[in-house]
Amino acid sequence: MSITPYPHQVKFAELVYNQLAAAGYVYLAGKPRSGKTLTAILACEKSTKRILRVLVITKKNAISGWEKFISSDLKHTYFITNYEQMHKYKKGAFDLVIVDESHRLGKLGKPSAQYKAIKKVCWEIPHIHLSGTAIVESPAGIYHQMSISKYSPFKMKNFYDFHRIYGDKYYIKAAGREIAQYDRVKDTLMPEVDKFTIYMTQEDAGISKELQAVDKLHYVELSKSTKELYNTLQKDRIIKVDESMFKNNKHAHASYLNERDLVADTTMKLRTSLHMMESGVAKVDDDYIMLGNTEKIDYIKKEFGDVDGLGIMCHFIGERTLLAKHFKNAKIYSSNGHAEGVDLSHLDHFVILSADYSGSKFIQRKDRIVNMEGSKSLTVHHILVKGAISEQVYKKVSKKEDFNNSTYVSTEI
Repeated sequence: MSITPYPHQVKFAELVYNQLAAAGYVYLAGKPRSGKTLTAILACEKSTKRILRVLVITKKNAISGWEKFISSDLKHTYFITNYEQMHKYKKGAFDLVIVDESHRLGKLGKPSAQYKAIKKVCWEIPHIHLSGTAIVESPAGIYHQMSISKYSPFKMKNFYDFHRIYGDKYYIKAAGREIAQYDRVKDTLMPEVDKFTIYMTQEDAGISKELQAVDKLHYVELSKSTKELYNTLQKDRIIKVDESMFKNNKHAHASYLNERDLVADTTMKLRTSLHMMESGVAKVDDDYIMLGNTEKIDYIKKEFGDVDGLGIMCHFIGERTLLAKHFKNAKIYSSNGHAEGVDLSHLDHFVILSADYSGSKFIQRKDRIVNMEGSKSLTVHHILVKGAISEQVYKKVSKKEDFNNSTYVSTEI
């Protein structure tokens, strides 16, 4: 193998292979940056079969990370694809599957389309599952991760049958009716999960506390005009927006040819609209409108400049368009698409303009800058507005919990 593994990867590859050979299913719950990719490949290479056709399913952005470990001197053949392409494959084409970022399948309730596509192709073959965040909000999410294989410990027909055995169902009242909740589980679940799981920590990988990413919060003061627009949308659920309306502020109440109605008729649309507005973006129908307020942009430029060593993550497409107009040297990343499977340890400064709403992604995102070979910086800079959506999101996801409609609080800023 062209890449020399670390001692802990050799050790854990042996454990993974032994579990796989004994049961046909193994879950390598390795913390982010602990070296799961090479460990899984080493485990596959231990197979005594002459040729093993191994399918690797990962995120599109992580494919290149896997490819650098696949060399001509490997004994077996590896096919790397992404989740979205699984519908193109047929069962019988592979002997073993590695499901990377397996937590993506951990949906409560009904299975996802990706779960169904993978199960159709890979049900009959042994599985190696990998994740740095196997369980985030609820251990019940493990059902759809593990039941995708016939070798799984959970042979139930569906999630609800599984939950009747391992779950603790309860109800909440909403809109005048009781709604069943499935996130709580019994103490009997995790011992069953542990029988099929190998846990690999960052300490096992030699990543000490000194090598772990830390958060630094930066609070930005929005202009009076931006605050007024933000508060009006929150109160009335409708505002008029126009391209560069804040740059032409003396005409703010005039009638523009391109003036559009931004209608936040659902809680989801309201909180995403407020979130984008903090950065200077609005979305009406399928169009992104640059409002002209650049408080967050100006803050980043002042603090970090526009340099090659700066990486900025954001959640919305419109924000990426806006950032590309203002930064010619800094690298722009998606807070969702680049939260997994990429190495950002080369960055001098790692800034998050806005984040998505997933607790698991928060953990993954932070560890993009951690590398055992060395990191330029271990500080994650979060650009927030006091009391606004950005701060609400950070407070929730930093506790490894998802931010959603029920956790949004209407707060005047």
